Amino acid sequence: MLPLGVMTLAMAALAVLSVRRARAAAAALDRSARLLRAANEELAASRQRFRDFAEAASDWFWESAPDHRYTYVSERLPALLGGDPAPVFGDSLLDLRGLVEDADTWLDHLTDIEAGRAFRDLEVTLRDGAGDTRVFRISAQPFTDADGRFAGYRGTGIETTAETLALVEARFMQSVVHDALSSISEGFVLFSPDDRLIFCNERYRSAYPNLADVLVPGTAFKDILRAAAERGGYDGDDREMADWIAERMKRHLLHTDPVDGRLSDGRWYRISEHATGSGGIVKILMDITELKRREEQLAGQTERLEATVSALSESEKRYRQLVELAPYGIVLWDRRAIRFGNAAAASILGVDGSGGLEGLDLNRFIVEAETVTARLGPGAEGDHQRVECAIARPSGEQRHVEIGAFPAVYQREPAVLLVLNDVTERRRAEAELQKSQKMEAVGRMAGGIAHEFNNMLTAIGGFARLAERAPDDPARVTTCVREIAKASDRAAALTAQLLDFSRRRPSDETEVVALAPLVRDLKIFLKPLMSAGIDLNIRIGDGDAHAVANPVMLNQAILNLALNARDAMPDGGRLTIALDSALPDAGFFGRHGALAHGRYAVIRVIDEGCGVPEAVRDRIWEPFFTTKEPGKGTGLGLWMVYGTARQAGGAVEMEAGPDGRGSVFSIHLPAVPAPVKAGSLADGLGLGENEGAAILLVDDEDSVRTYVRLALEEAGCTVTEAVDGLDALERWDECGGLFDAVVSDMSMPRMNGLELSRALTERNPDLRILFLTGYASHETAADMTAQPGRRIVMKPVAPDRLIEAVRGLLAE
Repeated sequence: MLPLGVMTLAMAALAVLSVRRARAAAAALDRSARLLRAANEELAASRQRFRDFAEAASDWFWESAPDHRYTYVSERLPALLGGDPAPVFGDSLLDLRGLVEDADTWLDHLTDIEAGRAFRDLEVTLRDGAGDTRVFRISAQPFTDADGRFAGYRGTGIETTAETLALVEARFMQSVVHDALSSISEGFVLFSPDDRLIFCNERYRSAYPNLADVLVPGTAFKDILRAAAERGGYDGDDREMADWIAERMKRHLLHTDPVDGRLSDGRWYRISEHATGSGGIVKILMDITELKRREEQLAGQTERLEATVSALSESEKRYRQLVELAPYGIVLWDRRAIRFGNAAAASILGVDGSGGLEGLDLNRFIVEAETVTARLGPGAEGDHQRVECAIARPSGEQRHVEIGAFPAVYQREPAVLLVLNDVTERRRAEAELQKSQKMEAVGRMAGGIAHEFNNMLTAIGGFARLAERAPDDPARVTTCVREIAKASDRAAALTAQLLDFSRRRPSDETEVVALAPLVRDLKIFLKPLMSAGIDLNIRIGDGDAHAVANPVMLNQAILNLALNARDAMPDGGRLTIALDSALPDAGFFGRHGALAHGRYAVIRVIDEGCGVPEAVRDRIWEPFFTTKEPGKGTGLGLWMVYGTARQAGGAVEMEAGPDGRGSVFSIHLPAVPAPVKAGSLADGLGLGENEGAAILLVDDEDSVRTYVRLALEEAGCTVTEAVDGLDALERWDECGGLFDAVVSDMSMPRMNGLELSRALTERNPDLRILFLTGYASHETAADMTAQPGRRIVMKPVAPDRLIEAVRGLLAE
């Protein structure tokens, strides 16, 4: 056993050693803690620097999970979009599919995404909250976990809207310049600053047919010269060829004066070269073969040579001024104001100088500005429009113009290119031609109309005398009176159609037209015009068909088709005019895409004639096109039919007749409901209980005046007669003006109906007047009924219609 002191000493040494080891361990732990804190602080600072860089950069950063859902998006993207990006970009990379315009591009990137491969420059397009188009490009790099498995993507995005729009505009301008240079008559070639070919138009290439294979982009001018020399451009040894090439290189680089020369195509050209602002060279070939030929022919004749050069110079000047001197107006309109207008546009709009249009509001020139500009505006989006409207010049003069609207760009914004064509004189000429056509038709039908009227007069006179011979036979008298009434009605219908045919209504005046009576009444009108052997058949399939149209123009359109059908059957045949209504098939709306869908009333004119040759079917609707012999047709008939159908919102078509015989012309008009008829009025004309109306009747025709008086007295009226306007004023004064209404003819000697109306209005401004007339133009009728308490009824008028008109007048 060891002594106690030794053991005590050993234990003390062990204790000291343990303390020292504990202190060393504590110090090591303290150092480790300090290092860990420093590392964490550095990591935090590094993260903060990354976030600061990310937020300060124009790009944004993002990260996704293995399932491609976003796990992180930097704050830069919400700032760019002005809100939460999730509604736009979705929750996953796969949601970008709807933002990629090109399907093939999306499929290529989708293959990389599904395979976990890196991808770059995935372009997405979207509209922000303001409706503006935005373009972004997205790139990403995959990352893996500790086991090397795909853990997602880390990527960046950048907005490229301005860059993309600039690229589109640059490409457009490049295409425009390319097309322009390809279309000019001169040869044109452009070389880069390092003297390599950039562009060569076909006119230049055709001047060097033996160099076509080397006149391609990228070829050095020196190589082109060497090829030209080797292929016959120079005839000599190699040393002299080198000098020839050097001399032409010098001329090329120094841009000397234009040189005339004959090229390998055998023609003479004036060759000029010019430096561009970027250090390149433009070379222009002007074909002067004809000029050289004339110089050879007219050598020594200096004056004629100078005249030729002057003519050439004038031709060049006209070419440069082509746009400015175009006969039609060209206007650039950004839907707020006019930004450009050429001289023709200024002239059409009545402004001095083309520059005077810039900045002006287009609406100030258009009569119905709101409606017209609403139709022209969509032209900026590519929806081509064509509108005919009235414009008002600053001087107050009105003109009719056709305006075509086409898409354009102004300051990177959609705009409208307007092409203006003044059609005022053309419309006047067309109106005169239509008037001439009407007069020609009236001349042709005069004999037939006279024949029909003689038939009706024969019936009226004959039945009147038969009734006169047997007044005691009530049945015979009744039969005769009915036949007289029928003949009178037929004469009235024919007269009304003649008046409608000759009436000059404004071409845009439309109304709801009952088509069945219009078509049915044509039989009376057409009967005198039909040649011998033609069987005219009217077939009404829908007696309640109505459409909104100009009744006069529609009547004339059907008449034109019927007369064409007659002319197509010189040997006779059946001519059918049919009225039906139906819902057209999809093929019809495919041919006429602009028409509204729904039911259409269809008027068909069917003949058994020679038909229309296939070769001219597409041209028959053109104005002044005709297949008839000279002097037998104006070429305006079918054109007018086409215009009438278009004005009514419909269309006209032509097809071969049944079994390939003849032709079928069909006018399709949108069907509308029949107008609501006014309710029937109570019998009697009394103004109050047991009190009749006092009427002043004025007409210079005794028989008409007697008839109207009897009809009014039968209805309970007290009638005072006058033979003309002056007589009516005397009767008025004699009776103290105690009349409830005046019924007056229009055309009378000494004082007509309109003059009488003005005179009586001075005596009683509230007086009611009913005008009876056999004819009144549109302007006259408007003047007659402009004042309240005025109505007009066309002669001949049946008793019921007369009484109804007077009752309605008194009820106002």
